[in-house]
Amino acid sequence: MKILIASDSYKGSLSSLEISKSIQKGFKEVFEDVSFKTLSMADGGEGTTQAIVESLNGQYITIDCHNALQELIQASYGITSQGAIIEMASASGLPLVKEKKIREANTKGTGELIKDALDRHCQKIYLGIGGSATNDGGIGMAHHLGIRFLDKNHQVLEPIPENLPFIEDIDTHQLDSRIKDTQIIVMCDVTNPLCGKTGASTIYGPQKGANEKDIQFLDQGLKHLVEICIKKGYQDYSEETGSGAAGGLGFGLMTFLNAKLQSGIETVLDVVHFDEYVKDCDLVISGEGRIDHQSMYGKVPTGVSQRAKKYGVDTVCIVVSIGENVGDIYNYITTIESCIDHCCSLENALENASENVYKAAFRLTRSIQLGQKMRH
Repeated sequence: MKILIASDSYKGSLSSLEISKSIQKGFKEVFEDVSFKTLSMADGGEGTTQAIVESLNGQYITIDCHNALQELIQASYGITSQGAIIEMASASGLPLVKEKKIREANTKGTGELIKDALDRHCQKIYLGIGGSATNDGGIGMAHHLGIRFLDKNHQVLEPIPENLPFIEDIDTHQLDSRIKDTQIIVMCDVTNPLCGKTGASTIYGPQKGANEKDIQFLDQGLKHLVEICIKKGYQDYSEETGSGAAGGLGFGLMTFLNAKLQSGIETVLDVVHFDEYVKDCDLVISGEGRIDHQSMYGKVPTGVSQRAKKYGVDTVCIVVSIGENVGDIYNYITTIESCIDHCCSLENALENASENVYKAAFRLTRSIQLGQKMRH
């Protein structure tokens, strides 16, 4: 039996590789003739850099940069055979700021990570854009890469949301020339447009500290940015799916860096060459911390299972917990095994996570064994 283990991590508990080791231990107690391949997985959000670096034996790069409020921090990204793997949240993420100052927060730190990757001769950059503290339309990122946003007197504005209404011109003469030779692929499963009732400011502004007055101000500021971009000859990406992701960073990346937005899980599957691994397998084991109806939309288990199904390979899942309304997921996944086999506290579950995964894998193998006996 050839098994491909392609699980997301259990956030705050086990990495994909740790999960794989426990699954292998459980299977080997029942099946002697079994071989395993492991791919660490993620959906483009938190943990994506780690998953791809682990799967491709890449390396981590750590640099000094700035968080969303311009405080000096250190942030890491990955370099692999496929290019640079960056999570914008590692520099511009919400957990990195002590105060929520939405009108001041910008994406300069993300620009610093991109520039460092360019300095290391990366010509392909994969960028995950979840978990931001920002709502600047990407102007902080663009400024660090050489674009200048000017006021009516042609003075350079500080690239923060507070100054969005005052932008009257965009100077691209100093844009890093390496950008035009660099392919930037954005991993994004957020579908929000830039502005309006379902836009960046309205939907995600409150969790970043925006009150009603801030939301209106920010939304109008981003609309103004769009107007100036159109005047300067840029294509209007403001209604594109995902342009409102990460406080409009999706818009900024498409507009200023000619980036392409793609599904996070689909991109990860392609980057780690999932198809090459799965087509020779008999079974795929995937999983995540909690599986529920939301897992059908861009999450690891359904992304993995849909890709595996193209090759006629079934997918089973080992998860920490099974939520409500999972019925439709069985259209994609053959069966789901929960790690938790008795009532316990969260602390207890976390403390015994490896053992719980091992036991769940053992139970799963017994079910497979029964199925084999009944077939004969």
